[in-house]
Amino acid sequence: MSDRLHEIIGQIGIFHNEFIKNDKIKDVDIVLDELANEEEDLLNHYCKLLLQYYFQENDIENVKKLLLAGYKFDVMMDDVKAAFCNIKSGKENVIEFLDESIVFLKDTNFEKPLEQMYKYYNSNEENKVNLEHAISIIQKNRYVCAYAYKNQNKKYAKLFLNEGLLDSLKRDLPYLLK
Repeated sequence: MSDRLHEIIGQIGIFHNEFIKNDKIKDVDIVLDELANEEEDLLNHYCKLLLQYYFQENDIENVKKLLLAGYKFDVMMDDVKAAFCNIKSGKENVIEFLDESIVFLKDTNFEKPLEQMYKYYNSNEENKVNLEHAISIIQKNRYVCAYAYKNQNKKYAKLFLNEGLLDSLKRDLPYLLK
């Protein structure tokens, strides 16, 4: 199995680089058509990674297509940060679309992603309005709220601290705040 996994990883890298190089990556239907004759395990591994790639790129149309095809991946805070930093318009974004996954995300890596999202949020006044809804979703995550509370000395903490959720955590889950 480990030999097969190394083979799959190598093939995925080759496919992915080719799809990027020739711009086929922009349309998941083209990618899936080109991979239709590949072995199922390779297709499954690649499509999970491709879903993560599209999520990070904030490519909602391709995310929707892969989700409808039955693929999933575990969203991590670095993925949220990448997607957030790719919000450039008021159109629906992947954070809004997968809001429940973001709200219930459990991770331990918050410092750098929150700091980078804070910097991105403050880097362009005109884009702030496009980021507000995504911020409100991230603020609903109890682990983000607890982290922001425990790190109030950080510049970004105030942006991500949800006072209503904090009151609930103090009452119902105080161990998260220690």
